[in-house]
Amino acid sequence: MLLRPEEVERLQLVGYGGFGSVYKGWCKKLSMDIAVKMIDASHGSDMKSLMREKEMMSRASYTYVLRLLGLYETEDRAVYKYGLVMEYMPYGSVCTLFHCIKHVPWALRFQILHQVALGMNYLHHILEPPIIHRDLKRQNILISKSLDVQLTDFGLAKNEVSVSSSPSMAGTVSHMPPEALESLTYKPTKEFDVYSYAILTWSVLSGHEPYENKDRDMIKMLIPHNSRPDMNLVNQWTFQKMVPEAIQLMQECWDADPGKRPSFSVVIKRTNDMNASYAGEIHNDIMKVLDQLKNHNSLHSQVQLYKN
Repeated sequence: MLLRPEEVERLQLVGYGGFGSVYKGWCKKLSMDIAVKMIDASHGSDMKSLMREKEMMSRASYTYVLRLLGLYETEDRAVYKYGLVMEYMPYGSVCTLFHCIKHVPWALRFQILHQVALGMNYLHHILEPPIIHRDLKRQNILISKSLDVQLTDFGLAKNEVSVSSSPSMAGTVSHMPPEALESLTYKPTKEFDVYSYAILTWSVLSGHEPYENKDRDMIKMLIPHNSRPDMNLVNQWTFQKMVPEAIQLMQECWDADPGKRPSFSVVIKRTNDMNASYAGEIHNDIMKVLDQLKNHNSLHSQVQLYKN
């Protein structure tokens, strides 16, 4: 579906990322709030990333993967702009969640980890050919109105069969496995995403960003020397139900040897058990968090919700 400017009302900037800007608008044709990830078509590299993201999102249709609704195009002062249309997520990303909520309930944390694992299992082991995401992090996991996760930002994603080695350092260094930082001709594999999931797990358990106060060059040197995010920030929660099990899984997923990392088909069995242990708490916790998010959004600007 192709949307024209006259079919979208109240378009306003709500975020920006590695390439392009994200706008919120009301689509009359769909009768819903939409998000439009838009770029200047004259920027060749951005356009290439957007087209790759379009291809990947068109293929990936799953509960925990953000759905592509259509395309958007407009011309502003002789500048052609092109965009991807998605459902608008009013609460932003998992990163936004941790910024807005002082203490995210453990039931919700384990639901997030399980749903992300389910989404990644779909991309790796159900979809043909599989998709390697290559940029799995809190900022690229949106949350729906019911606080379910939506994997997004497929601008770096690749079909597994078409992945080739590349000298570029594309992605987020803090979430890259050591093998990707040690070789200029590294070819991304599924194990890349499993490692990134481990760093995501650390962030969800700790509530922090990995390698805080360290610059990109320092992180690039640390990871190949077996440095990982500060374990003290997760070990302080080992008294909490299922946290020791999550830490064990996390450490397996960030093993320096990619061959020793579990696949997502294995990960989901373990996250399912962790998530199930909180089944009696999740409903009430979601209701409480939704109330807090609604109050927070009424006090703060929506810009930054989609910031990478």
